[in-house]
Amino acid sequence: MEEKESGRKEKERECKKCRLGRSQMLHMYEGSATIHGVPKIMSPQLYSFRRYLWTIMLLAMTTGLVIFLYKSFTKYYEYPIITNTRLEFNHEMQFPAVTICNANQFRQHKIPNDDWEIKDLIFKMSEMSVLSEYFKQHFIKITSVVYSSPISVPEAHLGKNLYKFALNAAHKLEDMFIVCLWGGAVVNCSKYFETVITDMGVCYTFNSNRSSPMTSYGSGSMSGLRVIVDIQQPEYYFSQISLAGIKVLLHEPGSAAMMSSSGFVARPGSSTAVTIKKERIDGLSKPYKAFGSEYCVTSHEPCFKTPLDRYKDYIYTRQTCTMNCLTDDYVKHCNCRSLFDKGEEEYCSLSALTDCYIPYKAVANISDILKNCTCPSRCVKEKYISSISVADFASTFTKDYMVNNGILKNRSGSYISDNVIDLRIYYETLTVTVTEQKEEITIETILGDLGGQMGLFIGASVLSVIELVEFVTLLFIGWYNERKDKLKTKQAPMEHINKISSDSYL
Repeated sequence: MEEKESGRKEKERECKKCRLGRSQMLHMYEGSATIHGVPKIMSPQLYSFRRYLWTIMLLAMTTGLVIFLYKSFTKYYEYPIITNTRLEFNHEMQFPAVTICNANQFRQHKIPNDDWEIKDLIFKMSEMSVLSEYFKQHFIKITSVVYSSPISVPEAHLGKNLYKFALNAAHKLEDMFIVCLWGGAVVNCSKYFETVITDMGVCYTFNSNRSSPMTSYGSGSMSGLRVIVDIQQPEYYFSQISLAGIKVLLHEPGSAAMMSSSGFVARPGSSTAVTIKKERIDGLSKPYKAFGSEYCVTSHEPCFKTPLDRYKDYIYTRQTCTMNCLTDDYVKHCNCRSLFDKGEEEYCSLSALTDCYIPYKAVANISDILKNCTCPSRCVKEKYISSISVADFASTFTKDYMVNNGILKNRSGSYISDNVIDLRIYYETLTVTVTEQKEEITIETILGDLGGQMGLFIGASVLSVIELVEFVTLLFIGWYNERKDKLKTKQAPMEHINKISSDSYL
Protein backbone atom coordinates (compact mmCIF):
# COMPACT_ATOMS: atom_id res chain seq x y z
CA MET A 1 0.00 0.00 0.00
CA GLU A 2 2.79 2.42 0.90
CA GLU A 3 4.53 1.66 -2.42
CA LYS A 4 1.31 2.41 -4.41
CA GLU A 5 0.75 5.68 -2.51
CA SER A 6 4.34 6.81 -3.12
CA GLY A 7 3.98 5.91 -6.83
CA ARG A 8 0.80 7.96 -7.17
CA LYS A 9 2.40 11.02 -5.56
CA GLU A 10 5.41 10.65 -7.86
CA LYS A 11 3.14 10.67 -10.92
CA GLU A 12 1.38 13.82 -9.66
CA ARG A 13 4.74 15.56 -9.21
CA GLU A 14 5.77 14.57 -12.75
CA CYS A 15 2.43 15.86 -14.10
CA LYS A 16 2.88 19.20 -12.33
CA LYS A 17 6.32 19.52 -13.92
CA CYS A 18 4.82 18.97 -17.42
CA ARG A 19 2.13 21.66 -16.96
CA LEU A 20 2.79 24.97 -18.67
CA GLY A 21 2.63 28.13 -16.66
CA ARG A 22 0.74 31.22 -17.80
CA SER A 23 3.92 32.92 -19.00
CA GLN A 24 4.79 29.85 -21.07
CA MET A 25 1.28 29.78 -22.56
CA LEU A 26 1.59 33.45 -23.49
CA HIS A 27 4.91 32.75 -25.13
CA MET A 28 3.38 29.80 -27.02
CA TYR A 29 0.43 31.89 -28.26
CA GLU A 30 2.78 34.71 -29.23
CA GLY A 31 4.60 32.39 -31.58
CA SER A 32 1.44 30.88 -33.14
CA ALA A 33 -1.07 33.79 -33.21
CA THR A 34 -2.30 34.67 -36.71
CA ILE A 35 -4.18 37.81 -35.66
CA HIS A 36 -2.15 40.70 -36.99
CA GLY A 37 -0.60 42.86 -34.29
CA VAL A 38 -0.61 40.29 -31.48
CA PRO A 39 3.07 39.28 -31.99
CA LYS A 40 4.01 42.98 -32.07
CA ILE A 41 2.43 43.46 -28.64
CA MET A 42 3.64 40.31 -26.89
CA SER A 43 7.20 39.95 -28.24
CA PRO A 44 10.12 42.15 -27.06
CA GLN A 45 10.41 45.42 -29.01
CA LEU A 46 13.40 47.60 -29.88
CA TYR A 47 11.46 50.60 -28.65
CA SER A 48 8.89 50.19 -25.88
CA PHE A 49 6.47 52.74 -27.36
CA ARG A 50 5.91 50.42 -30.35
CA ARG A 51 4.19 47.90 -28.09
CA TYR A 52 1.75 50.59 -26.86
CA LEU A 53 1.23 51.84 -30.40
CA TRP A 54 0.39 48.38 -31.67
CA THR A 55 -1.91 47.82 -28.68
CA ILE A 56 -3.83 51.00 -29.50
CA MET A 57 -4.11 50.08 -33.18
CA LEU A 58 -5.27 46.54 -32.41
CA LEU A 59 -7.93 47.82 -29.98
CA ALA A 60 -9.07 50.42 -32.52
CA MET A 61 -9.34 47.84 -35.31
CA THR A 62 -11.17 45.42 -33.01
CA THR A 63 -13.62 48.19 -32.05
CA GLY A 64 -14.22 48.96 -35.73
CA LEU A 65 -14.81 45.27 -36.43
CA VAL A 66 -17.37 45.04 -33.61
CA ILE A 67 -19.20 48.14 -34.87
CA PHE A 68 -19.44 46.83 -38.43
CA LEU A 69 -20.59 43.41 -37.25
CA TYR A 70 -23.22 45.03 -35.04
CA LYS A 71 -24.55 46.97 -38.03
CA SER A 72 -24.60 43.82 -40.17
CA PHE A 73 -26.57 41.82 -37.60
CA THR A 74 -28.91 44.77 -36.93
CA LYS A 75 -29.74 44.97 -40.64
CA TYR A 76 -30.17 41.19 -40.80
CA TYR A 77 -32.79 41.27 -38.04
CA GLU A 78 -34.68 44.00 -39.88
CA TYR A 79 -35.32 41.25 -42.48
CA PRO A 80 -34.91 43.34 -45.64
CA ILE A 81 -36.32 42.02 -48.92
CA ILE A 82 -35.34 42.25 -52.56
CA THR A 83 -37.81 41.65 -55.38
CA ASN A 84 -37.13 39.83 -58.64
CA THR A 85 -39.44 39.54 -61.63
CA ARG A 86 -39.19 36.60 -64.00
CA LEU A 87 -41.25 34.90 -66.68
CA GLU A 88 -42.45 31.30 -66.60
CA PHE A 89 -43.20 29.74 -69.98
CA ASN A 90 -45.78 26.92 -69.96
CA HIS A 91 -47.27 24.46 -72.45
CA GLU A 92 -50.50 24.35 -70.43
CA MET A 93 -52.00 26.50 -67.69
CA GLN A 94 -54.79 26.33 -65.16
CA PHE A 95 -57.80 28.33 -66.32
CA PRO A 96 -59.31 30.85 -63.90
CA ALA A 97 -62.70 30.44 -62.32
CA VAL A 98 -65.27 32.59 -64.14
CA THR A 99 -68.30 33.79 -62.18
CA ILE A 100 -71.16 35.35 -64.15
CA CYS A 101 -74.02 37.23 -62.49
CA ASN A 102 -77.06 38.72 -64.12
CA ALA A 103 -77.31 42.37 -63.12
CA ASN A 104 -80.93 41.65 -62.20
CA GLN A 105 -81.57 39.59 -59.08
CA PHE A 106 -85.36 39.09 -59.11
CA ARG A 107 -87.49 38.18 -62.11
CA GLN A 108 -90.71 40.20 -62.25
CA HIS A 109 -93.10 37.32 -62.84
CA LYS A 110 -91.80 35.59 -59.69
CA ILE A 111 -92.60 38.57 -57.43
CA PRO A 112 -96.11 38.35 -55.92
CA ASN A 113 -98.21 41.23 -57.24
CA ASP A 114 -100.26 41.59 -54.07
CA ASP A 115 -97.36 41.53 -51.59
CA TRP A 116 -96.25 45.17 -51.40
CA GLU A 117 -94.04 44.48 -48.43
CA ILE A 118 -91.80 42.15 -50.46
CA LYS A 119 -91.74 44.69 -53.30
CA ASP A 120 -90.78 47.38 -50.83
CA LEU A 121 -88.00 45.13 -49.46
CA ILE A 122 -86.60 44.54 -52.96
CA PHE A 123 -86.65 48.27 -53.62
CA LYS A 124 -84.82 49.06 -50.37
CA MET A 125 -82.17 46.45 -51.24
CA SER A 126 -81.64 48.04 -54.67
CA GLU A 127 -79.36 50.79 -55.89
CA MET A 128 -82.37 52.83 -56.91
CA SER A 129 -83.37 53.39 -53.27
CA VAL A 130 -80.05 55.18 -52.75
CA LEU A 131 -80.29 57.15 -56.00
CA SER A 132 -83.82 58.26 -55.21
CA GLU A 133 -82.56 60.01 -52.07
CA TYR A 134 -80.15 62.06 -54.17
CA PHE A 135 -82.54 62.84 -57.02
CA LYS A 136 -85.57 63.23 -54.75
CA GLN A 137 -87.56 60.75 -56.78
CA HIS A 138 -90.45 59.23 -54.81
CA PHE A 139 -91.85 55.96 -56.01
CA ILE A 140 -95.32 56.43 -54.56
CA LYS A 141 -96.63 52.95 -55.19
CA ILE A 142 -93.78 51.41 -53.26
CA THR A 143 -92.30 53.83 -50.77
CA SER A 144 -95.24 55.94 -49.64
CA VAL A 145 -97.23 53.09 -48.17
CA VAL A 146 -97.12 53.10 -44.37
CA TYR A 147 -97.15 49.64 -42.86
CA SER A 148 -98.21 48.78 -39.37
CA SER A 149 -96.48 45.94 -37.59
CA PRO A 150 -98.64 42.85 -38.03
CA ILE A 151 -99.73 40.88 -35.02
CA SER A 152 -98.32 37.71 -36.61
CA VAL A 153 -95.59 37.50 -39.24
CA PRO A 154 -96.86 36.05 -42.54
CA GLU A 155 -95.24 32.73 -43.45
CA ALA A 156 -93.76 34.20 -46.64
CA HIS A 157 -91.96 36.92 -44.64
CA LEU A 158 -89.94 34.54 -42.48
CA GLY A 159 -86.22 34.54 -43.16
CA LYS A 160 -85.93 30.99 -44.48
CA ASN A 161 -88.88 31.52 -46.84
CA LEU A 162 -87.49 34.82 -48.11
CA TYR A 163 -84.27 32.99 -48.93
CA LYS A 164 -86.17 30.34 -50.88
CA PHE A 165 -88.04 33.12 -52.68
CA ALA A 166 -84.74 34.81 -53.65
CA LEU A 167 -83.40 31.53 -55.07
CA ASN A 168 -86.60 30.87 -57.01
CA ALA A 169 -86.85 34.43 -58.36
CA ALA A 170 -83.28 34.46 -59.71
CA HIS A 171 -82.53 33.88 -63.39
CA LYS A 172 -82.10 30.16 -64.06
CA LEU A 173 -79.00 28.75 -65.68
CA GLU A 174 -80.92 26.83 -68.34
CA ASP A 175 -82.83 29.98 -69.35
CA MET A 176 -79.93 32.42 -69.17
CA PHE A 177 -77.16 30.42 -70.91
CA ILE A 178 -77.92 29.72 -74.59
CA VAL A 179 -74.64 28.19 -75.76
CA CYS A 180 -71.40 27.21 -73.96
CA LEU A 181 -68.12 26.31 -75.65
CA TRP A 182 -64.91 25.12 -73.98
CA GLY A 183 -61.78 24.61 -76.03
CA GLY A 184 -63.74 25.17 -79.24
CA ALA A 185 -66.26 22.39 -78.50
CA VAL A 186 -69.90 22.85 -77.53
CA VAL A 187 -70.55 21.60 -73.99
CA ASN A 188 -73.49 21.25 -71.63
CA CYS A 189 -73.68 24.50 -69.65
CA SER A 190 -75.32 22.79 -66.65
CA LYS A 191 -72.35 20.41 -66.29
CA TYR A 192 -69.68 23.09 -66.52
CA PHE A 193 -71.31 25.85 -64.47
CA GLU A 194 -72.16 25.62 -60.78
CA THR A 195 -74.79 27.69 -58.97
CA VAL A 196 -73.21 29.87 -56.27
CA ILE A 197 -74.54 32.44 -53.82
CA THR A 198 -72.54 35.67 -53.89
CA ASP A 199 -73.02 39.13 -52.49
CA MET A 200 -74.91 39.86 -55.74
CA GLY A 201 -77.30 36.98 -55.24
CA VAL A 202 -77.53 33.85 -57.37
CA CYS A 203 -74.66 33.58 -59.87
CA TYR A 204 -72.98 30.85 -61.92
CA THR A 205 -69.32 29.82 -61.80
CA PHE A 206 -67.25 27.98 -64.38
CA ASN A 207 -64.26 25.97 -63.10
CA SER A 208 -65.06 26.38 -59.40
CA ASN A 209 -63.53 23.07 -58.24
CA ARG A 210 -59.96 23.72 -57.02
CA SER A 211 -59.19 19.98 -56.66
CA SER A 212 -59.65 19.35 -60.40
CA PRO A 213 -59.38 22.69 -62.21
CA MET A 214 -59.82 23.10 -65.95
CA THR A 215 -56.64 23.46 -67.99
CA SER A 216 -56.01 25.53 -71.09
CA TYR A 217 -53.57 23.96 -73.55
CA GLY A 218 -53.02 26.98 -75.74
CA SER A 219 -53.67 30.66 -76.23
CA GLY A 220 -56.34 32.24 -78.40
CA SER A 221 -60.12 32.10 -78.46
CA MET A 222 -60.26 28.43 -79.52
CA SER A 223 -58.53 27.39 -76.27
CA GLY A 224 -60.76 29.32 -73.89
CA LEU A 225 -64.36 29.71 -72.75
CA ARG A 226 -67.19 31.15 -74.82
CA VAL A 227 -70.77 31.65 -73.65
CA ILE A 228 -73.78 33.25 -75.28
CA VAL A 229 -76.07 34.63 -72.59
CA ASP A 230 -79.64 35.91 -72.61
CA ILE A 231 -80.08 38.39 -69.75
CA GLN A 232 -83.93 38.36 -70.13
CA GLN A 233 -84.31 42.09 -69.78
CA PRO A 234 -88.15 42.02 -69.92
CA GLU A 235 -87.93 40.28 -66.51
CA TYR A 236 -85.85 43.06 -64.91
CA TYR A 237 -86.94 44.67 -61.65
CA PHE A 238 -85.26 46.76 -58.92
CA SER A 239 -81.83 45.26 -58.26
CA GLN A 240 -78.56 45.84 -56.45
CA ILE A 241 -77.09 47.52 -59.53
CA SER A 242 -79.28 49.43 -61.96
CA LEU A 243 -77.50 48.54 -65.22
CA ALA A 244 -78.49 45.96 -67.83
CA GLY A 245 -76.05 43.18 -68.61
CA ILE A 246 -73.85 40.73 -66.73
CA LYS A 247 -71.13 41.12 -64.11
CA VAL A 248 -68.10 38.89 -64.71
CA LEU A 249 -65.26 38.07 -62.33
CA LEU A 250 -62.08 36.10 -63.02
CA HIS A 251 -60.65 34.58 -59.86
CA GLU A 252 -58.77 31.57 -58.50
CA PRO A 253 -60.63 28.26 -58.49
CA GLY A 254 -61.85 27.61 -54.96
CA SER A 255 -61.98 31.27 -53.94
CA ALA A 256 -65.19 33.09 -53.09
CA ALA A 257 -66.43 35.54 -55.72
CA MET A 258 -66.67 39.08 -54.33
CA MET A 259 -68.85 40.49 -57.09
CA SER A 260 -69.72 43.88 -55.58
CA SER A 261 -66.10 45.03 -55.30
CA SER A 262 -64.48 43.29 -58.29
CA GLY A 263 -65.06 42.24 -61.88
CA PHE A 264 -66.24 43.92 -65.08
CA VAL A 265 -69.57 44.30 -66.86
CA ALA A 266 -70.65 43.28 -70.36
CA ARG A 267 -73.54 45.07 -72.02
CA PRO A 268 -76.34 43.42 -74.02
CA GLY A 269 -76.08 43.29 -77.80
CA SER A 270 -72.30 43.04 -77.61
CA SER A 271 -69.54 40.56 -78.33
CA THR A 272 -67.01 40.99 -75.52
CA ALA A 273 -63.56 39.45 -75.89
CA VAL A 274 -61.47 39.17 -72.72
CA THR A 275 -57.77 38.28 -73.09
CA ILE A 276 -56.01 37.18 -69.91
CA LYS A 277 -52.49 37.43 -68.61
CA LYS A 278 -51.63 35.64 -65.38
CA GLU A 279 -49.47 37.11 -62.64
CA ARG A 280 -48.22 35.49 -59.44
CA ILE A 281 -46.67 37.06 -56.36
CA ASP A 282 -44.48 34.88 -54.14
CA GLY A 283 -44.02 36.77 -50.87
CA LEU A 284 -41.90 35.84 -47.88
CA SER A 285 -43.64 34.73 -44.70
CA LYS A 286 -42.96 35.85 -41.13
CA PRO A 287 -40.51 37.21 -39.87
CA TYR A 288 -40.32 39.07 -43.21
CA LYS A 289 -42.86 41.83 -43.85
CA ALA A 290 -43.78 40.92 -47.38
CA PHE A 291 -46.17 43.76 -48.13
CA GLY A 292 -45.06 46.99 -46.51
CA SER A 293 -45.64 46.94 -42.78
CA GLU A 294 -47.54 43.67 -42.40
CA TYR A 295 -46.84 39.96 -42.31
CA CYS A 296 -48.50 37.73 -44.87
CA VAL A 297 -50.45 34.49 -44.43
CA THR A 298 -49.03 31.19 -45.70
CA SER A 299 -52.36 30.01 -47.09
CA HIS A 300 -50.62 27.97 -49.82
CA GLU A 301 -49.26 25.47 -47.31
CA PRO A 302 -51.24 22.20 -46.95
CA CYS A 303 -51.50 22.52 -43.16
CA PHE A 304 -53.09 25.98 -43.35
CA LYS A 305 -56.67 26.30 -42.14
CA THR A 306 -58.63 29.44 -42.86
CA PRO A 307 -59.60 31.43 -39.74
CA LEU A 308 -62.80 32.65 -41.46
CA ASP A 309 -65.85 30.81 -40.16
CA ARG A 310 -68.10 32.15 -42.90
CA TYR A 311 -65.72 31.16 -45.70
CA LYS A 312 -64.25 27.95 -44.31
CA ASP A 313 -64.96 26.11 -47.60
CA TYR A 314 -63.08 28.68 -49.67
CA ILE A 315 -59.49 29.78 -50.18
CA TYR A 316 -58.47 32.52 -47.76
CA THR A 317 -58.25 35.96 -49.36
CA ARG A 318 -58.07 39.46 -47.96
CA GLN A 319 -61.43 40.30 -49.52
CA THR A 320 -63.19 37.37 -47.87
CA CYS A 321 -61.60 38.31 -44.55
CA THR A 322 -62.92 41.86 -44.88
CA MET A 323 -66.38 40.63 -45.80
CA ASN A 324 -66.27 38.18 -42.89
CA CYS A 325 -65.61 41.06 -40.47
CA LEU A 326 -68.34 43.29 -41.92
CA THR A 327 -70.92 40.50 -41.87
CA ASP A 328 -70.01 39.65 -38.27
CA ASP A 329 -70.74 43.25 -37.30
CA TYR A 330 -74.06 43.41 -39.18
CA VAL A 331 -75.20 40.07 -37.76
CA LYS A 332 -74.18 41.06 -34.24
CA HIS A 333 -76.25 44.24 -34.49
CA CYS A 334 -79.41 42.60 -35.88
CA ASN A 335 -79.07 38.98 -34.64
CA CYS A 336 -79.63 37.62 -38.15
CA ARG A 337 -78.03 37.62 -41.60
CA SER A 338 -79.14 38.93 -44.95
CA LEU A 339 -80.35 36.72 -47.77
CA PHE A 340 -76.94 36.54 -49.47
CA ASP A 341 -74.64 36.54 -46.43
CA LYS A 342 -72.45 33.52 -45.66
CA GLY A 343 -72.78 31.91 -42.24
CA GLU A 344 -74.93 29.66 -40.12
CA GLU A 345 -77.15 32.21 -38.37
CA GLU A 346 -80.84 32.45 -39.19
CA TYR A 347 -81.88 34.58 -42.14
CA CYS A 348 -83.48 37.90 -41.27
CA SER A 349 -87.24 38.15 -41.54
CA LEU A 350 -88.74 40.86 -43.72
CA SER A 351 -89.26 43.21 -40.75
CA ALA A 352 -85.72 42.61 -39.46
CA LEU A 353 -84.29 43.42 -42.91
CA THR A 354 -86.32 46.60 -43.42
CA ASP A 355 -86.17 47.89 -39.82
CA CYS A 356 -82.66 46.88 -38.79
CA TYR A 357 -80.29 45.26 -41.28
CA ILE A 358 -80.69 47.53 -44.32
CA PRO A 359 -80.79 50.84 -42.34
CA TYR A 360 -77.80 49.83 -40.19
CA LYS A 361 -75.75 48.69 -43.19
CA ALA A 362 -76.44 52.01 -44.92
CA VAL A 363 -75.03 54.10 -42.04
CA ALA A 364 -72.38 51.71 -40.67
CA ASN A 365 -68.87 53.14 -40.69
CA ILE A 366 -66.84 50.52 -42.54
CA SER A 367 -63.51 52.06 -41.53
CA ASP A 368 -64.38 51.82 -37.83
CA ILE A 369 -65.51 48.20 -38.21
CA LEU A 370 -62.33 47.16 -40.01
CA LYS A 371 -60.09 48.87 -37.43
CA ASN A 372 -60.85 46.02 -35.06
CA CYS A 373 -60.25 43.41 -37.72
CA THR A 374 -56.90 42.04 -38.89
CA CYS A 375 -56.88 40.91 -42.52
CA PRO A 376 -53.35 40.16 -43.74
CA SER A 377 -52.59 39.46 -47.37
CA ARG A 378 -51.61 36.03 -48.64
CA CYS A 379 -47.94 35.27 -49.23
CA VAL A 380 -48.68 33.62 -52.57
CA LYS A 381 -51.26 35.42 -54.67
CA GLU A 382 -52.49 34.87 -58.19
CA LYS A 383 -54.30 37.47 -60.24
CA TYR A 384 -55.56 37.73 -63.77
CA ILE A 385 -54.93 40.88 -65.80
CA SER A 386 -57.64 41.23 -68.43
CA SER A 387 -57.87 43.34 -71.57
CA ILE A 388 -61.39 43.85 -72.86
CA SER A 389 -62.54 44.65 -76.38
CA VAL A 390 -66.18 45.11 -77.35
CA ALA A 391 -68.05 44.97 -80.66
CA ASP A 392 -71.68 44.50 -81.71
CA PHE A 393 -73.00 41.00 -81.12
CA ALA A 394 -73.25 40.32 -84.85
CA SER A 395 -74.02 42.00 -88.15
CA THR A 396 -77.65 42.48 -89.18
CA PHE A 397 -77.28 39.74 -91.78
CA THR A 398 -75.87 37.29 -89.21
CA LYS A 399 -78.59 38.06 -86.66
CA ASP A 400 -81.32 37.54 -89.29
CA TYR A 401 -79.70 34.27 -90.34
CA MET A 402 -79.54 33.02 -86.72
CA VAL A 403 -83.19 33.92 -86.14
CA ASN A 404 -84.49 32.47 -89.42
CA ASN A 405 -82.58 29.21 -89.01
CA GLY A 406 -83.61 28.61 -85.41
CA ILE A 407 -80.14 29.10 -83.91
CA LEU A 408 -81.62 31.72 -81.60
CA LYS A 409 -85.18 30.47 -81.28
CA ASN A 410 -88.04 32.86 -80.50
CA ARG A 411 -85.69 35.85 -80.50
CA SER A 412 -86.02 38.75 -82.91
CA GLY A 413 -83.20 41.02 -84.06
CA SER A 414 -84.24 43.78 -81.65
CA TYR A 415 -84.48 41.29 -78.78
CA ILE A 416 -80.92 40.13 -79.50
CA SER A 417 -79.65 43.71 -79.36
CA ASP A 418 -81.33 44.27 -75.97
CA ASN A 419 -80.62 40.94 -74.32
CA VAL A 420 -77.97 38.69 -75.86
CA ILE A 421 -74.26 38.83 -74.96
CA ASP A 422 -71.45 36.87 -76.57
CA LEU A 423 -68.61 36.52 -74.03
CA ARG A 424 -65.20 35.05 -74.93
CA ILE A 425 -62.46 34.54 -72.37
CA TYR A 426 -59.03 33.13 -73.24
CA TYR A 427 -55.32 33.42 -72.52
CA GLU A 428 -53.33 35.84 -74.61
CA THR A 429 -50.20 33.85 -73.79
CA LEU A 430 -49.30 30.89 -71.58
CA THR A 431 -46.65 32.93 -69.82
CA VAL A 432 -46.83 33.75 -66.11
CA THR A 433 -45.18 36.87 -64.74
CA VAL A 434 -43.79 35.90 -61.34
CA THR A 435 -42.83 38.57 -58.82
CA GLU A 436 -40.66 36.79 -56.27
CA GLN A 437 -39.36 38.10 -52.97
CA LYS A 438 -36.01 36.94 -51.60
CA GLU A 439 -34.00 37.63 -48.47
CA GLU A 440 -31.58 40.49 -49.02
CA ILE A 441 -29.32 39.27 -46.20
CA THR A 442 -28.81 35.59 -45.39
CA ILE A 443 -26.57 33.67 -42.99
CA GLU A 444 -24.20 33.11 -45.90
CA THR A 445 -24.07 36.88 -46.46
CA ILE A 446 -23.33 37.45 -42.78
CA LEU A 447 -20.51 34.88 -42.83
CA GLY A 448 -19.06 36.48 -45.95
CA ASP A 449 -19.17 39.93 -44.33
CA LEU A 450 -17.65 38.50 -41.15
CA GLY A 451 -14.72 36.99 -43.03
CA GLY A 452 -14.12 40.12 -45.11
CA GLN A 453 -14.31 42.51 -42.16
CA MET A 454 -12.10 40.33 -39.96
CA GLY A 455 -9.51 40.19 -42.72
CA LEU A 456 -9.75 43.94 -43.33
CA PHE A 457 -9.51 45.08 -39.72
CA ILE A 458 -7.32 42.53 -37.93
CA GLY A 459 -6.10 40.20 -40.69
CA ALA A 460 -7.83 37.23 -39.06
CA SER A 461 -9.86 34.23 -40.16
CA VAL A 462 -12.17 31.79 -38.44
CA LEU A 463 -9.13 29.68 -37.49
CA SER A 464 -7.62 32.77 -35.87
CA VAL A 465 -10.68 33.06 -33.67
CA ILE A 466 -10.40 29.34 -32.79
CA GLU A 467 -6.75 29.92 -31.84
CA LEU A 468 -7.78 32.75 -29.52
CA VAL A 469 -10.55 30.67 -27.95
CA GLU A 470 -8.14 27.78 -27.44
CA PHE A 471 -5.57 30.10 -25.79
CA VAL A 472 -8.15 31.61 -23.42
CA THR A 473 -9.45 28.13 -22.55
CA LEU A 474 -5.98 26.78 -21.81
CA LEU A 475 -5.17 29.90 -19.80
CA PHE A 476 -8.25 29.35 -17.67
CA ILE A 477 -7.45 25.64 -17.20
CA GLY A 478 -3.90 26.54 -16.15
CA TRP A 479 -5.18 29.08 -13.63
CA TYR A 480 -7.68 26.55 -12.29
CA ASN A 481 -4.98 23.85 -11.88
CA GLU A 482 -2.63 26.27 -10.08
CA ARG A 483 -5.40 27.21 -7.69
CA LYS A 484 -6.21 23.56 -7.10
CA ASP A 485 -2.52 22.75 -6.36
CA LYS A 486 -2.28 25.62 -3.88
CA LEU A 487 -5.33 24.37 -2.00
CA LYS A 488 -3.86 20.88 -1.79
CA THR A 489 -0.54 22.31 -0.53
CA LYS A 490 -2.35 24.20 2.26
CA GLN A 491 -4.41 21.16 3.26
CA ALA A 492 -1.39 18.80 3.53
CA PRO A 493 0.27 20.48 6.63
CA MET A 494 -3.11 20.66 8.38
CA GLU A 495 -3.62 16.94 7.89
CA HIS A 496 -0.10 16.29 9.30
CA ILE A 497 -0.81 18.43 12.39
CA ASN A 498 -4.12 16.67 13.00
CA LYS A 499 -2.41 13.30 12.78
CA ILE A 500 0.25 14.32 15.36
CA SER A 501 -2.43 15.60 17.73
CA SER A 502 -4.36 12.40 17.42
CA ASP A 503 -1.25 10.25 18.13
CA SER A 504 -0.27 12.27 21.23
CA TYR A 505 -3.81 11.93 22.57
CA LEU A 506 -3.60 8.18 22.25
